[in-house]
Amino acid sequence: MPQKILTSTHLLEMFMPYMYDEARMLEVLGKIASFDFYRGVELPVFFDSENRATVRSIIDGNRLFGGTSVTPYVKAQKLSLADLDEGSRAHAVALVKQLSNYAADCGFTNVCIPSGDDPGADMRGLAKIVLAESVIELAEHMDTLGLKLTIEPLDRYAYKKQLIGPMEENVIWFKPIHEQCANAYIHWDSAHEALGGIDLMHSLELAAPYLAQLHLCDAITDVSHPCFGDLHMDCALAPDWKTEGFLTPEVGARILSKVASFDKPAGVSDVYASVEIHGYPGTHLWLIEEHARTFLQRCFDLAGLAC
Repeated sequence: MPQKILTSTHLLEMFMPYMYDEARMLEVLGKIASFDFYRGVELPVFFDSENRATVRSIIDGNRLFGGTSVTPYVKAQKLSLADLDEGSRAHAVALVKQLSNYAADCGFTNVCIPSGDDPGADMRGLAKIVLAESVIELAEHMDTLGLKLTIEPLDRYAYKKQLIGPMEENVIWFKPIHEQCANAYIHWDSAHEALGGIDLMHSLELAAPYLAQLHLCDAITDVSHPCFGDLHMDCALAPDWKTEGFLTPEVGARILSKVASFDKPAGVSDVYASVEIHGYPGTHLWLIEEHARTFLQRCFDLAGLAC
């Protein structure tokens, strides 16, 4: 049956300067909850047990979906879940398991993992085999915690150059993983798909059976532009809604409408959509949040969907 798309906010990305400042991030979460606009929140991992209990209380008290991405923590330690060195890969898997335990304490339901860098054509096949082993081991661990595992396909050839990239190839690789681990899903991102050169609607159709979350993220795809790439740029702003990238509100609305038309994937209650914008130190972080919220509302309105 067609599914409902719910509003979410990517607080980890917008408030990235607060990533390790748990007190400030708790203040952000409390203020966001008071808006009564978002039905979901994407947050950093909280390492302090009392703070994790506070996060769970806010999420449960406001009936919010909660999720996190472990990507920045894995990258910070220069680890990869697709590492061909078994010891290094085991270290990466152990780290993600630990972070997943913290995520479960917070009351989160989704944990997004990275695929790791593309090693090149010669080693790509082997890297995808060991990544699948990592994903299955992690999904089984997360299942014991009541968590869904999501993996976000990135671009392979344009900017991020990650192992899991082209959606046509990705869904073939992912299908047997999902068949073995029903709690494993895809986290779809518009910027990576646009940079990968695939038609966005076709990409969504391919990912539809596994799609649990999505990011509306703008990017400049012109390689000659000084701001080319996946920079998590600010979104188009009212009143003219212009952008040097590709993501106008009309494009965002088409994405939401397309996803809303799909049958609901098994095991997914609702799909959550966030606008992804990066907050840099010294910028007005709450202004970025306002931009994202206004843009998301505009996309929902144009799509004729209720928030």
